[in-house]
Amino acid sequence: MIKSFKIVFVLGCVISLFFVGCRKKETVEVDNETQSAVDNAVADQEYMAIVPSVSGHAINTKGTGGTKMMASCDTLTWINRATADTSLNVNNKYIVPPIYELNLTTACANSFTDQKLRTGKWQILITGPLKLAGSQMIIKLLNHKASNISYACDSMVVTTVSSSTFATSYNVKLINGVCTGAATPWVIKYSYNRTYTYYRVGNPANTLPVLECYGTANGVNRQGRAFSVNIPQTSPLIKHKACQFVDKGIMELTPDGFKTRTVDYGNGVCDDNATFTVNGSTVAFKLK
Repeated sequence: MIKSFKIVFVLGCVISLFFVGCRKKETVEVDNETQSAVDNAVADQEYMAIVPSVSGHAINTKGTGGTKMMASCDTLTWINRATADTSLNVNNKYIVPPIYELNLTTACANSFTDQKLRTGKWQILITGPLKLAGSQMIIKLLNHKASNISYACDSMVVTTVSSSTFATSYNVKLINGVCTGAATPWVIKYSYNRTYTYYRVGNPANTLPVLECYGTANGVNRQGRAFSVNIPQTSPLIKHKACQFVDKGIMELTPDGFKTRTVDYGNGVCDDNATFTVNGSTVAFKLK
């Protein structure tokens, strides 16, 4: 009887230690799913760069509400007019909105300064003077490539919220974005609804032109995993025009099946380094 009791007691201890060990392992296990954070950056950084560039060209194009101040190659090229659509009118400024084009293959047509090699064309429908709240730029990407990655979408709908000589704020909706790798084929799907503020002379003034944004996004990474993103207004993402990467800001990213992680893009230094924190552990990753 005593012997049986000892055996039961020993077995009980072993089982208890097993479950304690499992619980301990669970508490220290690191959630290191980084693909969603990387693919979010691959998509987000390029789509973020497009709006300030289109806006800069449009401001220098007659008929858009801007004033032509630069060489002709820095303007949009008028190609056609859209079919009459009263839903696109802004204070009846345009009955039939014009459609413009920008050819990225032309050397002087590319206003980017981040050293990325880009090719392709954009078509831009402009519904009213760009400085007027409610005016829209509807952007289509035609064979757009940057650093050997193809970027497409149904459209980017850019609506002016407010404008001044210092900055312009937009609501930007990216509808069904798709990023495709070339060397090793992969696909990222991406959509968002964001508030952009583009400071043409920097923030603070007389620094470098900078874009700040906050809002939500959702996508599917190259491994087929869905993810969602929230950028709080209190910690907007910041991308300087001359930098390829988002270089400051904090966002919340949740891959399907994993916990929400806090992604930190750094302190404003232009590099491809970032970190995310989840379950009390911090993981470093590259933004490409």
